[in-house]
Amino acid sequence: MTTDVPLSVRTPSPLGEFLRARRHELAPEEVGIKRAKGRRRVGLSRTEVAELANISVAYYDIIERGRDLRPSKSVIDGLARALKLNADGRSHLHALATGTPSRRPQAPEELTEELEELLDSIDPNPAYVVGARWDVLGANHTACQLFTDWESKRNKRERNLLWFYCCDPAARSLFVDWEQEAADQLALFREAYARHPDDPSFKRILDEIFKTNPDTVEWWERHDTDPTRGRTKRIRLDTGQVIQLRQLVLQVLDEPDIRIISYFADVDGDLDDVEFDA
Repeated sequence: MTTDVPLSVRTPSPLGEFLRARRHELAPEEVGIKRAKGRRRVGLSRTEVAELANISVAYYDIIERGRDLRPSKSVIDGLARALKLNADGRSHLHALATGTPSRRPQAPEELTEELEELLDSIDPNPAYVVGARWDVLGANHTACQLFTDWESKRNKRERNLLWFYCCDPAARSLFVDWEQEAADQLALFREAYARHPDDPSFKRILDEIFKTNPDTVEWWERHDTDPTRGRTKRIRLDTGQVIQLRQLVLQVLDEPDIRIISYFADVDGDLDDVEFDA
């Protein structure tokens, strides 16, 4: 599936796209509607969603078609219930509906001395720091050895975590479950994008990724908002050995868009047995 400008990015209504994608995924039986004999529709109709949300069909049609409306919290809550959204989905739906401009992150983002010291203290467990747009701001020695040396071996565009997962051949070789890992990261990036609707750099990053790896267009258009959080990652080393690492994500208190991502050996894997270059 290829396209130069993905529909879900260039659309004027991410809210409408999200609602449409979600109702197409729900079977009538999942929401207590008996399937009529001979029904061919895969998901729910606009009428069914409107009735489940207790709003008029005309009003729902206006929302989904992307008219310039800001539905009330009660309407959005009703739609979330109708579409059986989980906590992540509800949060994402509210972010799309309110469209509240977020504070622009400071640019350029830099790795502070304190964070650099923290990364070093976590070694030999791999750890790196990413900013609001998922640019990798710094990584400790083990992270550079295990994943990639973003500072020395990647250009400015490639020093981005989403780019690494979706477009870097090193990631495809590294992660045993690469496609699921990359799709999960794209879903998480969608949440970050929704928090910064006024920042055009998010769309630029996505456009570059979509053009480089067309498969990501299909993943994006699924509108996933429930990636497999905290899942143990299976890492394939250059030797062919597979180790399992648990991921821990921490936010910086006074800069919530800055995250520290670290990894620890799972019960079936031991970083102490992995030899890296000095």
